[in-house]
Amino acid sequence: MLRSSLTWSKCCCCAETLFRPNLRLPTGRRLAHRSSASSSDAFIAPRLPTIFAPATGKGKSAIAILRISGDDALEVWRRMTASPRTRRRFKREVEEPPERRAVLRKIVHPETDEVLDEGVVVYFPRHSALTAQPTLELHLHGSPALMQLLLKLLPTLSPSFRIAEPGEFTRLAFEAGKMDLTEVEGIRDLVEADTEAQRKLAARQANGQMRQAYDAMRATAIEATALIEALIDFGEDEGISEGVYEQAREKVVALSARIQKYLDDGRRGEIIRSGIHLAIVGPPNAGKSSLLNWLARREAAIVTEIPGTTRDVLELSLDFHGYPIVVADTAGLRTTTRDRVETIGIERAVERAATADIKLCVLSLEALFPDTTARGTSNPAPAPAPIDPLTLSLIDRDTLIPLNKTDSFKPTRAHLDALRDALRTQGKEWDGGDDDRFWLVSVKEGEGLTELAQGLKDQVQRRFELSDNLDETPIVTQERHRRHLEVNTPSEDIVDAGEELRYAVRSLGQITGAVDVEEVLGEIFAGFCIGK
Repeated sequence: MLRSSLTWSKCCCCAETLFRPNLRLPTGRRLAHRSSASSSDAFIAPRLPTIFAPATGKGKSAIAILRISGDDALEVWRRMTASPRTRRRFKREVEEPPERRAVLRKIVHPETDEVLDEGVVVYFPRHSALTAQPTLELHLHGSPALMQLLLKLLPTLSPSFRIAEPGEFTRLAFEAGKMDLTEVEGIRDLVEADTEAQRKLAARQANGQMRQAYDAMRATAIEATALIEALIDFGEDEGISEGVYEQAREKVVALSARIQKYLDDGRRGEIIRSGIHLAIVGPPNAGKSSLLNWLARREAAIVTEIPGTTRDVLELSLDFHGYPIVVADTAGLRTTTRDRVETIGIERAVERAATADIKLCVLSLEALFPDTTARGTSNPAPAPAPIDPLTLSLIDRDTLIPLNKTDSFKPTRAHLDALRDALRTQGKEWDGGDDDRFWLVSVKEGEGLTELAQGLKDQVQRRFELSDNLDETPIVTQERHRRHLEVNTPSEDIVDAGEELRYAVRSLGQITGAVDVEEVLGEIFAGFCIGK
């Protein structure tokens, strides 16, 4: 339970925390005031900076957007744009542009009147701009040279112009109360989303769905806190103690159950956001690197017939049917080796497998049934060769087992039953049949790989698919969310219970930014691009 040093302030009628937005003012800025002695003593606050930055990526493109926000944003309209019908000398415009309408304008040099481009200008006044400041957007042709020239010209219009810091536009929106921290994080994740699952999760967060869940939990904690506070302050004198503590406890029990449900979701939100980690493990020369190359659709790993070719963890990211997958090819596992480099590789393979969300344990049929493959006959009760203990230790409920090299040997149902029984004697059991666990493939010939990919897709969807039911959407997508949700259950002692509930209200408020969270703002906004 995090107990920060933030100062609490309660109103007289409830336990609600009073939140005053922590608006950062530039150095030297003070609020203007008027002295009762003399109006000449009033301090006139300087204008806030007018920030600007490209809102589109670097490089050549059909369209590039330059965003300007601040008190002097209209200087760009007046001094750097002109009517497209103007032919000779440009007449500077003094009136404001139409609000929230795309207007075709010539973009001109503020000193020489040279026409730099012709594009669309959109103006958002203070009351409708996300930053709560006058905002101008120039939609231009995507020339890197043009954008660089404009970035040099804007600071010449006024000393208040400066390039925006990473995420500063969004931070202004947060400080103006236009969005909360979960929505801010959702926007950042939406910009960085590489797959459909990441996009869907980020869009739901950016639209305020998670904020609503956190606000509802915080409201329940506030209600329970108010009851406890009333009991502490007035219970004995006013005779209101009967049933009040039980009401508060019922609210807390329901809240605790709801929080625990979100915490016990298998970290789905965090995993989708960062990527589902898939480790390919197994003994040497089983076909792990060949399988990686098939998944990647390219020669990402070196493949030879020499056992132990892979010495380190080879990692790549894939968009697997809309899910972000981080695939790791690992060194071949064996308990004994005299090669120091191979030993280090095996240690890293075990470490990566321990943190993987899903594992593919590739086993060679030639190694599992050497006698049968050598004779070319089928033993009525085939006994598989012992699996290396290190490989065996990594097989669990989240492991699929591709049985490779069917081009050399076609196992029967008896072989699969014998392998299943051998694993069961080692404590390796799972729900479902062999079709959910064993996959007969030949990576060399491409046999069975489509079916294996479908089986992997089914497992990924079972664990990480985002339901159309919004109530089932994971709301914990960041480590800080989980940290703040891990609150203590109030004790039986009424004073201690009130104190713990106050901490719970504060922690839940820190997730959305309903209380002062200056210490986390830098971390959140540092991940933004400049123009956002």
